[in-house]
Amino acid sequence: MASSTRTVEAIASDVSDLVTFQGSADLRRGVPLARILRSCGRIFADSTGSSSTYLLSEPVSRIDVFISHNWAVRRMLKFLALSYHFNFDVSAILALPVVLLLGAATALGLLPVVDDQSGYPIGISCRILCVPCFLVLLLFVRSMPASCGFEGPSVFLDKVCIHQEDAEIKKKGIEKLGAFLADSDRMLVLYSDIYLVRLWTMYEVASFLSQHEIGNMTVVPVLHSACFYAVCMSLAVVNVLLLVLADHLDNMMLTMMLLGITMGHVPIYAARRWHREREAIGVRWSSFRAQDCACFCESDRQVVYSNVAKLMRSCGAVSSSADQEQSLDAFNDLACTTLPHAFRDTLGRAPFQPKHYLVLAAAARGPVMLDYLAQLAHGREPREVLAQFIFLLLQIFGVLVVLTALTVLPSFQLHLIGCRSIAWCEACLACSLVFGGLFLNLGGALAVQAVESDPVLALFVAGNCACLLIVIFVQRRMTKHAFAIAPAASHTAGTFIATHTAEACIAPQVTQEAATPPHSVMGRATDAGGKCSL
Repeated sequence: MASSTRTVEAIASDVSDLVTFQGSADLRRGVPLARILRSCGRIFADSTGSSSTYLLSEPVSRIDVFISHNWAVRRMLKFLALSYHFNFDVSAILALPVVLLLGAATALGLLPVVDDQSGYPIGISCRILCVPCFLVLLLFVRSMPASCGFEGPSVFLDKVCIHQEDAEIKKKGIEKLGAFLADSDRMLVLYSDIYLVRLWTMYEVASFLSQHEIGNMTVVPVLHSACFYAVCMSLAVVNVLLLVLADHLDNMMLTMMLLGITMGHVPIYAARRWHREREAIGVRWSSFRAQDCACFCESDRQVVYSNVAKLMRSCGAVSSSADQEQSLDAFNDLACTTLPHAFRDTLGRAPFQPKHYLVLAAAARGPVMLDYLAQLAHGREPREVLAQFIFLLLQIFGVLVVLTALTVLPSFQLHLIGCRSIAWCEACLACSLVFGGLFLNLGGALAVQAVESDPVLALFVAGNCACLLIVIFVQRRMTKHAFAIAPAASHTAGTFIATHTAEACIAPQVTQEAATPPHSVMGRATDAGGKCSL
């Protein structure tokens, strides 16, 4: 009984050291998001910290988001990924009144216009300004309220929240990395192709999932954010080119198809690369060994090994008497079996979420829609403007379908390589654009009829609503994350760690059942949940 009690006390002590700030609450620090986004993420230029960077952080009671990243990834890619993740919603909301204001000014005839093939002038300001305005907000929206003291959520960034010059404080901070993860509400993974071969990041993922549900972890591939910005800028260029070429090409549909072929290569090849990377995740995990992982600072390797050993003993993956090598082997088995599914499920099947697709589609044809409001101020019948307005809305749905196809179709035939892979991507691009062209031609024919007939106008509106519902349904199905199994497993592991932490207070009164070796306790919890957990 005494030996069992000491075993539980030792485990509880390890867990307390690993996942709590007991006796060292001053080490728990966070940094406001706006501070790490300053000057286009200048803080990510290198890993070298100083007292001044440490002072950017401040003591906190909880951390909103733990940022997990690799220093080998370029600074600008990380800045774009963070802006894309944290700024998207607020940028879309703030851009809406600006866009509506431009539309109202266009409708009142306050902005410049050019001649259109319809015989009525059309505005130009929305096509020139809307997308750049959104991009500026997306990149720098955090800088504006930061000057007024609103600096955003508290995040963990290793360079800032762990002292980099005082060796003693740095050692204590590194040892408490599990406690930083335990006190973080969410984890943001800035994923790149080297993420799974770095020791620190692998430990961070395993430690976080052992204490939180998988739904609290968000994976943002840096390639996705760069692709999103590239597509946005391409759409801005397309809008301006269509404006310039309108007087020189009679067939505007052909013009749009040619520009679509030119600009469509950005998302389709980026998506192709992403789907290959997603499929490769399982292969990389299957051969994972912590001993083979690279460590940015080799002096930290033994600290990570020690933390991994404590984590494995605390979770019951090994017995309390297991040595470091046995614990590392257990961690390797865990990484090869459980973590790949949990990690890949957070990525979804499509590169973007529905809101991202919707914004891209709106950026493609929405500005043109607003520019047509200028015709109201120059005598065109409201009914004719309404029909044109609905036709452009249908074009937005068409672009939404095409963008979805361009990012999902490349996920098929991944075994093709070289010229055959290029041929497949070009075929996907051609099919997507042909479908989009037919969709727009049909919509154009209905728009002409809708000007003269009330039933056709009603049918036209109903068709737009049906298209919207279908697109939303498909988008939700493709981007749905498979969280059905993993949360229960993660919750079991988190409960187990919390139980051992609590046992530190009642160890002297432990019963024979409570004193059972930890791997047996974990085994019962696992069987009850029906799935293997961390």
